[in-house]
Amino acid sequence: MMKLRFVLALWASKLAMLYYHLRGQDMNDMPGLLAVKLCPEFLRLIRKPPLVIAITGTNGKTTTSAIVNNMLRERGLRTSFNSWGANLSAGYAVNLLRGVNLFNRCTKVDASVLEADELTLRDTMSRIRPGYVIVSNVFKDSLRRNAHPENIFNRIQAALETLSPDTVLVLNANDPISSRLGTPEQKKIFYAMDDLVPDPAENMVRDIAVCPLCGEDIAYDYRLYRSLGRYHCVSCSFGMPEPAYRAVRFAPEDGVLTVRESDGAETEYPLISDTLFNAFNVLSAVTLFREMGIEPDFIRDFLSRQKVTDIRETCVRYNGIDYYAYAAKAQNVSAASTVFDYMRREPSAKDVVLLLDEVQDRHHATETLTWLYETDYEFLAAPNIRRVIVGGHMYLNHKLRLLLAGVPEDRIFAVEDEADIPALVQTEGIEKVYVLYEIDYTSKAKRMRDAIVEKAKEVRS
Repeated sequence: MMKLRFVLALWASKLAMLYYHLRGQDMNDMPGLLAVKLCPEFLRLIRKPPLVIAITGTNGKTTTSAIVNNMLRERGLRTSFNSWGANLSAGYAVNLLRGVNLFNRCTKVDASVLEADELTLRDTMSRIRPGYVIVSNVFKDSLRRNAHPENIFNRIQAALETLSPDTVLVLNANDPISSRLGTPEQKKIFYAMDDLVPDPAENMVRDIAVCPLCGEDIAYDYRLYRSLGRYHCVSCSFGMPEPAYRAVRFAPEDGVLTVRESDGAETEYPLISDTLFNAFNVLSAVTLFREMGIEPDFIRDFLSRQKVTDIRETCVRYNGIDYYAYAAKAQNVSAASTVFDYMRREPSAKDVVLLLDEVQDRHHATETLTWLYETDYEFLAAPNIRRVIVGGHMYLNHKLRLLLAGVPEDRIFAVEDEADIPALVQTEGIEKVYVLYEIDYTSKAKRMRDAIVEKAKEVRS
């Protein structure tokens, strides 16, 4: 019976994929949703390519997955990849469907790259059984889904315990939470960054407060951002694992990250952006590539041609000003705070536009506000941020939070109608404009960014 259900699901979902392809909607999860509805064991029964790589964690999944996929293609492999961020069962099913024919023979791809949702990992990866798993970090996330880091750790750990001892884990040694993942039998490759960040920001929320082994305090020899750094328990043996790949120089001004391997060899790799969190994404990808046997020169040349995915960051330039659409993730405490910290650190004089209203909130009588008070709006009080402009139905909530964070009221411009935002952006004395947006608003954010540019053109003419 199960075999019959699988065949029906395979053929039906293949037909659905053809339908959406003819409509120009290849980035659509519906064929995958149909597959797992018709056959709950679809992800287990569908044939996988020889190489399956899963990338999970709170932040950094999308960017790292794109780098990994691009590298495999550069090496001549045919890949399937859920490039639009479809990181649940339906997205995985579409990804794997691209590799098989109607007889469930995997003849069309050599590798699958899966951006994997950390909350549902056990129910999916236990069926897919990837050969490599990268875990970027575990931070406090959305109150609706992933608010408790220990819960997310337990979910990921339960998933990894279902995988083969041959599974290779690529783990962030700087993270006191995710570095503990995996079973004793699984191979763990650690990467880390040295003390390369002056004046790390203090966050309102601590992702980990006490030692997970004995409950005593955790001390830091140095900290990079949030809970990442070199740490140790004041009472027991818990501490940062020794990394096989260590970043010994982070030079965003030169666009390079120098990585030292366990044998002492050092290589300068190009950065894909000047942000610390993307430096970690590059470091995790370099670690994977080196473990796969890819030569440093090849990796260096490859990275020199990479950039942050358009889902996360795009830029246009007009009249000497850079206008960015830049993802910040509404209701994700760590992602939004990290981006706000970057706004503080990035030295240019700038205006910052907030489009952080959650899509679902527009359809509910009540809204989740607690994330505003756990997110570090204080970083937006930096003097290089000339104006903070916020629009949308939660505009007064954002304004109140900005005031409580110490942002001067004469630098806050809050309007309910987002169409009024372009006229509020200042160009005199400004080097950059950032439109920070909830990731479900990618197209809307680009339209807003472009409207701001058009308004600047009108003013100049």
